[in-house]
Amino acid sequence: MRPIVRPARDSDREPLMSFIKNVWGGHDYIPHVWAEWMSDRRGRMFVVEVGGTPVGMNRVRFLEDGSAWFEGVRIHPDYRGRGLASMLGENSMKVASAKGATVFRLTSNSRNRQAHRQVARIRFNEVSRISVYSPPDGVKPLGRMAIKAAGVKDLLAVRKVVELSKEFVQGAGVMWDGFTAISLTPDVIARRIREGSVFIAKDAVAIAMPGKEGNEVWSQICFLCGEPKAAVGLAKGIFSSKGKADWKLAYIPQGSPLIGALRRAGFRRSFSLILFQRGVKG
Repeated sequence: MRPIVRPARDSDREPLMSFIKNVWGGHDYIPHVWAEWMSDRRGRMFVVEVGGTPVGMNRVRFLEDGSAWFEGVRIHPDYRGRGLASMLGENSMKVASAKGATVFRLTSNSRNRQAHRQVARIRFNEVSRISVYSPPDGVKPLGRMAIKAAGVKDLLAVRKVVELSKEFVQGAGVMWDGFTAISLTPDVIARRIREGSVFIAKDAVAIAMPGKEGNEVWSQICFLCGEPKAAVGLAKGIFSSKGKADWKLAYIPQGSPLIGALRRAGFRRSFSLILFQRGVKG
């Protein structure tokens, strides 16, 4: 029977969760965010069905930088290898294009080679690799380093440090909010400053804000750049602050000189991601 892609419905939850609940050893986040995704007007969720039965899903989200973010692709094990994930991706690109998006992005764990082959079939290209580092237990601020939240008057100085940094170039010019990449456009940087999420110390800049997925919350440094010692001091200062966090994560582009400095300070790599991207014309 010919597969059909359509908008997700509340009634799709049960048949989809019947197999999604076993993904990643039973730790898949989709069951925890389903209701939120269904009601979120910033995105659209789709289902692929065969013979009237939902056997796969995905979501496209429209981000503040004007890009479209693809996530949550899940296909029933019995229906893999039939091009259903590609059908969902192609449909999402059409929907996103109609919304005015000209850049499409998604991410995958660096070890998920099956996903890499699938996104290559819909002409997404790797643009960056990110290593995610966690601080040592009981991390403390670095000496007496002065850390302050950037204000509106600091916008031009912050932009200069960010846009000229190796991390900006190596990281494809994005910041990470959880597992979502957002372009560091001037407007996005200004918005993060107004929110109080940009911190500066000497010649370093960090964008840091809480993250949340389902019932889990984390402290995250979404972007970090600058002189290595100052950047490590910023990271330590941010992660030493009190507050509940299931995870403490700093997103650093592979090849960044900050990685060696963070490792010497006791930070350890938790996992790595690949950022894939394509334009409307591929």
